[in-house]
Amino acid sequence: MSKLILVSMLLLMPVQPLHTETDSITEGYISSGFTTVEKATIQYEEKFNQKVNSPNAFPFKPTHSFGRYNDRGYYKGSLELEYVDSSNRDVMVVWVTAQEQEDFPLTISKLVPLENGIIGSYVEGKEHASISKLAFEYEGNHYMIEYIRSLSLPYVKEESLVKVANSIIL
Repeated sequence: MSKLILVSMLLLMPVQPLHTETDSITEGYISSGFTTVEKATIQYEEKFNQKVNSPNAFPFKPTHSFGRYNDRGYYKGSLELEYVDSSNRDVMVVWVTAQEQEDFPLTISKLVPLENGIIGSYVEGKEHASISKLAFEYEGNHYMIEYIRSLSLPYVKEESLVKVANSIIL
């Protein structure tokens, strides 16, 4: 009899998914106007009639990825792709624009060779900011990769960003 009651209760209970709550990282990005990497990339490609290559190599295993095509404001005309590692809150941002975004002064940047004879400009994050950057031009687009880490962690070395850049080029 108790088995019959248990089975009846299970059949009559509403079925709910196990995980209906969106995590705080996703909520924050969605509320800031982000969407998927794929949707944002399509918006940029349609606007500029330019193909964009997203990275397929990362210095960490991304737990989240988001994209946003910026159609107004200071970043108007740029594609912003963000990859997050929720375990330590590292963030890698890939900016794509039709024109150069930021010119790194030669006094703080280093020219680095990339695949296919492309030269990138690398800026190392130091004590004051744990943000390393690598900028380069490829197939009519200007890419800038930013790796943002907690100040308590060492900055990201050049080799890590070169691998990301080469995954975009190849």
